[in-house]
Amino acid sequence: MTEARAPTSAWLLSASAILSPGAFRLALAFAVVVSHVSAVEIGRLAVLLFFFLSGYWTSRIWREKFDGQRIGRYYLSRYWRVAPLFVIVSVAAALARHWALHPVNFTLLGVGSTHFDPTGVSWSLDVELQFYLLLPLLFGMLSRSPRLVLLAALVAAVAGLWLSATYHIVTVATYLPAFLLGSLTYARAWKPSATQAHLSLLAFIAFTIATGFTPFLLKTRPNPFEGDIWGFFWMLPLLPYVAHSLTIRSSKLDRHLGNLSFPLYLVHYAVIAVVTGAFGRGLGVKAAAVALACALALTIYMALDRPIDRLRVRVTES
Repeated sequence: MTEARAPTSAWLLSASAILSPGAFRLALAFAVVVSHVSAVEIGRLAVLLFFFLSGYWTSRIWREKFDGQRIGRYYLSRYWRVAPLFVIVSVAAALARHWALHPVNFTLLGVGSTHFDPTGVSWSLDVELQFYLLLPLLFGMLSRSPRLVLLAALVAAVAGLWLSATYHIVTVATYLPAFLLGSLTYARAWKPSATQAHLSLLAFIAFTIATGFTPFLLKTRPNPFEGDIWGFFWMLPLLPYVAHSLTIRSSKLDRHLGNLSFPLYLVHYAVIAVVTGAFGRGLGVKAAAVALACALALTIYMALDRPIDRLRVRVTES
């Protein structure tokens, strides 16, 4: 998707302040990395924004690549996109961390609830996969009755939070509002202007500053209630900025940056755990672990992720 822009100073301001889609995804992945090497709790916020983006992109893929009806190919394509790299990294992380492997390390579904996760981050991929399964049903309902579906999603989120707190079962229900806001952004072709995007960014910065006066920004403070609830409201002011970013045409480099976010997200936690477990948790050690995670993610991206994904596209999207 693109948006016509005149070469004015306003456009230059937009270009300098608004990240392109791929760069934004990579920035979210780095936010999760920062959260795992510091006391700053911005990882959950980043994951919720990833879920918003997933709702947008998955809805677009369902409608534009699979015509909203080739459900078998759609399911195969979505599972193929995440599962092979997940299995490879899970096995490697289990070996490096001396963890026993479990059946969910090969199926993905159930990782979030069983906690057999040597990668340390794959609970979100489990949630993503659950959303992929539901999307063909939800997207049609969302297009016809968006308010009703969003209200039902909020009720489902409450139920999901209860399941998680009571039985430690992680489901997509908890995060359904974030996914569906992304789906609705695509379904309604919401394209905020550059001015709205900049105002959105300012509002988000103000909310972030306010968050600094709450227990939710630092891990050293106990949360008075579930942090995902605060994270959901924290991300809302930024959504016009994100929606505007999605109107920017990605260059080839930008697409690579966005795709690189997946292996970086998947490998970083295990690398940090292994390095800091062996050499301590000093600042220099953490910096070296992050650098190693970035190098490993880039290697995996070039050697494994790109060839696997090219084959997926040829088989499922031809």
